[in-house]
Amino acid sequence: MSKSNRRSRDSDTSTPMNVTRKQFDWSETRPSAAVTEYISAMTGREQTDFAPLYETIDPEALDSLVDSSGRSTPVSISFEYAGHSVTVRSDGELVIKAPSSSIGR
Repeated sequence: MSKSNRRSRDSDTSTPMNVTRKQFDWSETRPSAAVTEYISAMTGREQTDFAPLYETIDPEALDSLVDSSGRSTPVSISFEYAGHSVTVRSDGELVIKAPSSSIGR
């Protein structure tokens, strides 16, 4: 298995509504890192082009809340970051809705 496949499954899907979903293995990738890395990849911009994630949400709290080990109830955290609507789920799904103005850029 390649390094990139270990970190996430190749399940990028986009819908006409500009929503992208990707499945991650949270034991391999911290949710907070996935958010910044994936938005950077989606936009083709460097992570340093965006405000630090901690200005929006506490990265350690996000990682801790999404960690599903020992939890029977699924958790979903939604917030806005870098102009995108972000939802991080404890089952490994990351859902990002890009702003309408970025379509075609």
